[in-house]
Amino acid sequence: MGSHDLEDFFEQTAARLAHEYQRIRKRNDDHGTSGDEGEANWARIVLEHWLPEGYHVVTKGRILSARHRGGDPNGAPEISPQIDVLILSPYYPKFLVDSEVKTYLADGVVAAFECKNTLKAKHLAEAARTAALVRNITAPRRGTPYRELFGTPIYGVLAHSHDWKGEDSNPLRNVEKALYKGIQELRHPREMLDMVCVADLGTWLPVKMPWVARGMRRGDWSRIEEHIELPEAYALTHMVRENRATPLMAFMTGLMRRLAWEEPRLLPIANYFHEVAPLSGNGPGRFWGDGIYSEEVRRVVTGPRWIADDSHWRTGDEWARFMM
Repeated sequence: MGSHDLEDFFEQTAARLAHEYQRIRKRNDDHGTSGDEGEANWARIVLEHWLPEGYHVVTKGRILSARHRGGDPNGAPEISPQIDVLILSPYYPKFLVDSEVKTYLADGVVAAFECKNTLKAKHLAEAARTAALVRNITAPRRGTPYRELFGTPIYGVLAHSHDWKGEDSNPLRNVEKALYKGIQELRHPREMLDMVCVADLGTWLPVKMPWVARGMRRGDWSRIEEHIELPEAYALTHMVRENRATPLMAFMTGLMRRLAWEEPRLLPIANYFHEVAPLSGNGPGRFWGDGIYSEEVRRVVTGPRWIADDSHWRTGDEWARFMM
């Protein structure tokens, strides 16, 4: 059978991105200029072409928190480091979008990405730390498993290619090893990276199961329990590599899904993308105890009567058993 038209369109985008990467590498005369051009490629060739109408894509900006440093109402507001590409809400004030001031209000930034021409392991380590920092200058959300497991804004890494091109190199393993290390160093699952896309290698996206009590586990867990002492119940998070779709299509499918959690009117188109490129894969993960939740949510998910919806993100149910 032939490929779906949507897949063909993404192949065209990927080919253009690859051409730009080769052009930048061939010149290779100034790292600052090369970096700027790489960011512009992701902003103009991918995001501006594929995002729904109304979202604003800007480059080189900082995220300005509504909170003040140290909790002092007279102190300076908390602010992020400079981030390569940001996506602003369709509801972001037009005057501030057009302003020459490159700081953006935290609650109006829906996604932020670090862009690399050639990805290295250290870039993923740095991005994991920055993602945690950004999540900690925005106010934690409360009230449902989704709101407490996923921080805002969406934060990820976009790369044209990678540094592991030697004959004996294993780039997939190198990415997953770096992601695993980054996850283990976090204090809370909301601090996780949301997506890593390497255009000529693969895309990694988060999958989060809010609670897996012993009676809810499916399959044979005995081999896992031989090596890890599991509590009676726990939350489980993974960074899963999509292995059915091409990297760019997997990235935009994942981004559409995450945007649809926050903007339910996007659910139909996000569902369509998912039908063409359903999530399938595996990757590094971590178990979390009930200390990650507010008392309100912990009381519900650990209770004997909690029944989570298996339909997960497609319905926008923030109490779903399976979120991505």
